[in-house]
Amino acid sequence: MFKRFTFWKLWAFKKLLSPGSRLTIYTRNNPDSDSLASSLALKKIAEHYNMDANIYYTGTIQNKTLLNILVDDLTKAGEISQSQNQVAFVDLLPTELTGEKITPVIVIGHTFGNTEGIHAAYRDIRTTETTSSIMIEYLKKLGVAIDKKLATLLLFAIRDKTRTLITNFTLPDLEAYWFIQKYVDMELLLSLEHPSVRLETFTDLSRAIDNKLIKGAYLFTTVGYVKDPSTIPKVCKYMLDIEGVSTALVFAVDAAKIHIYAESENMELNMKNILRKAFEELGEVTGEPSHASISIPLGVFGIVAEDEKAKTPLLKSITDSVSSRYFYALEAE
Repeated sequence: MFKRFTFWKLWAFKKLLSPGSRLTIYTRNNPDSDSLASSLALKKIAEHYNMDANIYYTGTIQNKTLLNILVDDLTKAGEISQSQNQVAFVDLLPTELTGEKITPVIVIGHTFGNTEGIHAAYRDIRTTETTSSIMIEYLKKLGVAIDKKLATLLLFAIRDKTRTLITNFTLPDLEAYWFIQKYVDMELLLSLEHPSVRLETFTDLSRAIDNKLIKGAYLFTTVGYVKDPSTIPKVCKYMLDIEGVSTALVFAVDAAKIHIYAESENMELNMKNILRKAFEELGEVTGEPSHASISIPLGVFGIVAEDEKAKTPLLKSITDSVSSRYFYALEAE
């Protein structure tokens, strides 16, 4: 049974929207289209009620077209911290944070997991596939004006997360999609769905193909040493286009960290849980059931990586370790 934005929830939510006050909106690390679109929707709602609102994110935004569209609405933060202003989490649950414990006033998001221990003055956590579909209902019920940019980002987020309503979508996602599509800027939507690809992506893709290891429907590969690891999610998506492959993990190494990204089209697999089983003691896993990532500090090996002669054996050692942990976690799952 899906939750809805009932009269009582609407009343409780509006009580927190105080004209003249400020709202600090945090979204998840390495935010995807759903995180960013739903955060922008909350920002527009706050401004509708004469509140100042700012969106903060940590990590990297992979879709550069999306980043360029939202450049005036976003601020990159070094970390999530308690603010003197009211704090809202969008597409981010307090239980996902491993550092400083923060108690937000508002938590809006989606999860298929346990919601115990999530405390906030107002919380709306549903078992939808996207947070954007939740925020579309808020915009509709609150009568907030929906401009073309916001509508397009929300529609794109639903399309992106559900593979254009082919997999993993729920009834609320479908209803939200039908409602928002009439406001969309088709030219902007096309630019989001077909962003320009950097030359580095093709270089990394070539390396990934050369280094791939496939076991059944599961692929593992590395692009080796890189200056910019932001290409690996795109490379991973290309790996999923290989016939017979439904789950892929790609990693890269830069001067300071090992960057791991995994994605699956298999609804029975939870990639966030798999990466946690494999690497949790080495760093914080972020993401969702369909895709997840982790960055692991190189530590003392970062010094070794500066030695050209040591790079090849070091990469092989890292590859062997990451692949064994990954396939072991897959078997356990």
